[in-house]
Amino acid sequence: MTSLFKRVLLTLSVAMLLSLPISGQDKHFEHNIYIGLGGAHSFEGEDDPSAFHIGYGLNYYLTRHWSVMPGIGYRAKFEVGDYEAGIGSYDCSYFDVPVLIQYHLSNPRKSGLVVECGPVFSFIASNNQYYNDANPYHPLNDKDIYRSFDFGLQPGIYYQLGKHWRLGLQGHVGLLNLEKDYPGKSGSYHFHDLTATLNFHF
Repeated sequence: MTSLFKRVLLTLSVAMLLSLPISGQDKHFEHNIYIGLGGAHSFEGEDDPSAFHIGYGLNYYLTRHWSVMPGIGYRAKFEVGDYEAGIGSYDCSYFDVPVLIQYHLSNPRKSGLVVECGPVFSFIASNNQYYNDANPYHPLNDKDIYRSFDFGLQPGIYYQLGKHWRLGLQGHVGLLNLEKDYPGKSGSYHFHDLTATLNFHF
């Protein structure tokens, strides 16, 4: 009986030791959905274009303060209002694949600042074309304005509002020239924007 009691006690002790780290451990994965609206760097004749961000990220906590978050997103630049007849639009949009490193200044489930930064690989979703109304035979007419790939950085800073919401600023810093080169024309345009962003995570 004594031997059986010792075995049962040993088994319970081992089970308790194994369960303690699991029950006391914070969750490692976190789903993030974000949406943002702000302003973008203008292109040629644009007048204060707007920027729009929406995306999803899967956050993995390496420690209580550090996490890595790969994700997918959609990012657009557009002008609000109607365009005059014959005037070209410089709107465009990209599908983003960011890989972000986040630092949480406080416990991830409590109020506090969160900062992030990381590379973003972008693929064009909607392009736009040149149009010269003064010369319908201009060689650039109907040619794409932007290149199909962009690479940049996504910095951000947020304030944690309770358990599920973060509010802050998210930016995009384009590192590649997006303006396509054509015979007789070469230019330089880097996509930069800054948006006020709302994040829901669970």
